Amino acid sequence: MIATILKSSSSFSAVRYNERKVENGVAELVAIRNFGYLQNAPDMRGITSLRNYFMDYSARNDRTRMTQFHAAISCKGSEYSKEELIKIAEQYLDKMGYNNEGQPVLMYFHHDTDNNHLHIVTSRISPDGKKIADSMENIRSLKAIESIMSIDQKHQNSEMMKLAKSYHFESVSQFMAIFETSGYEAYIQDKDIYIKRGGQVQDKIAVKEVEKLCRKNGEDEKKRIRQLRAILKKYRDLSASREELEAMLKKKFGISIKFLGNEFSPYGYMVVDNATKSVFKGGDILGIKDLLQFQSREEKLQKVDFFIEDKLRENPLATTFDLNHDLHRFYGCYIKHGNIIMGKDKVELADYLVQKIKYNDKVAWVQGFSPVNDQQVRLLSKMFNVSSEHLHVSENGNNIYSTLYTINVQLELGKDKGCNKSIFDRLNDEGIWTYRFEDKFFCVNPSKREVVDLEANGIDMSKFKASRSADIETSEHKHHVTSGKSRPISNEIGSSDRINYNPDANRNSYGEVDDERTMIRRS
Repeated sequence: MIATILKSSSSFSAVRYNERKVENGVAELVAIRNFGYLQNAPDMRGITSLRNYFMDYSARNDRTRMTQFHAAISCKGSEYSKEELIKIAEQYLDKMGYNNEGQPVLMYFHHDTDNNHLHIVTSRISPDGKKIADSMENIRSLKAIESIMSIDQKHQNSEMMKLAKSYHFESVSQFMAIFETSGYEAYIQDKDIYIKRGGQVQDKIAVKEVEKLCRKNGEDEKKRIRQLRAILKKYRDLSASREELEAMLKKKFGISIKFLGNEFSPYGYMVVDNATKSVFKGGDILGIKDLLQFQSREEKLQKVDFFIEDKLRENPLATTFDLNHDLHRFYGCYIKHGNIIMGKDKVELADYLVQKIKYNDKVAWVQGFSPVNDQQVRLLSKMFNVSSEHLHVSENGNNIYSTLYTINVQLELGKDKGCNKSIFDRLNDEGIWTYRFEDKFFCVNPSKREVVDLEANGIDMSKFKASRSADIETSEHKHHVTSGKSRPISNEIGSSDRINYNPDANRNSYGEVDDERTMIRRS
């Protein structure tokens, strides 16, 4: 088990790194806590909102610039499961001083390498505004992991032995396979079975004791063998290699395979079915040659278009994230920039599918504004050129406090006689666009995905209505997302007023501080 403290940052660039991994279907957010309104509002979470929350939280200490704490905890292969790594990460945070009440924390489990690993992102600032001690933190990190593992290992070994004894198995070798597919080594010496992990013997059990636990397959086991035969055939055809098949079966069904003989040309295998706590001889399910009869990458890539079409029929608004989750699980590939990526191979996705997925991504992004009524749905529909039928009123309402605060600040600044800019220009400088739509004024903040009905929120409308009544200069025309050029001014949004979707536009000061290359090399 290794804990690596990664590069710090002032802009919480680790959020972008991990969220991009999630978008590509090779990571998942497994823990989020102390994130205020974002905690229970997944539709409102994104790279910008999560980073902004971390930066706002960390601003309680204005003396510390590099406020990001980013660490990766990894194990050899699948020695530890996702759930086990999360428990270890919690203890690690506690020992390193980052498990304070009110401390915002994100955890991401990655499955893009052969070794299970989990990333932790939090702030170096504690809830009381003090910087969390970081002296000699690499040494403290090493000692923390050593302490956690020594405490956990004894209990885990005891529990593992109890679990193995509860399985159905026909032979001693099948009993040993339970350990060998769970990150342990198992071997027989003299008259005992020794269980080894991390280079050290953790437990042992007499061979005779295991022989007494062996049982022949009954009707329930024979029925399960038939089910397993169908599962293995199906997922063999969805895999391009033995490694892909093993990963897919373990993730989806909790099935582990122990191959026997030479690594590259095994003569047999055993199936450890953790779901039913049973171990089976592979030959009773499917011959080794049939099991390893994989399709080529080319054959699999040819099927991906049809797979995506099926998914879009099931869910017409499936996003890149939705599709990549299933593509990685079933095919070991993902969509990026209109291409299907599988390892080093790349093929173009059919154009009609590219356009459909882009539209779905835009709908999901626009829905992130969380419109509170049908009028806001119609406004966003016209602004971003998506069908209002694909948007819905948010049940949880939207968080508009940041934009509302900025509007009030700018209205107060407007009282200064030395201020020559209109309220529209000042809001535009803050990245907020003003619209008059269906006889109401709205402010839209794309970077935070907030839409504010000015009158409904008690804003003094005199400064807005006092500008030219017949030709109000709305700020969105000055801040066109794609070109940045001015367009003809109109005091209403009509069918020609379309704003192109660009979720990364108008990021203001939240540009890239570092590109996570160090993290990518080290994670």
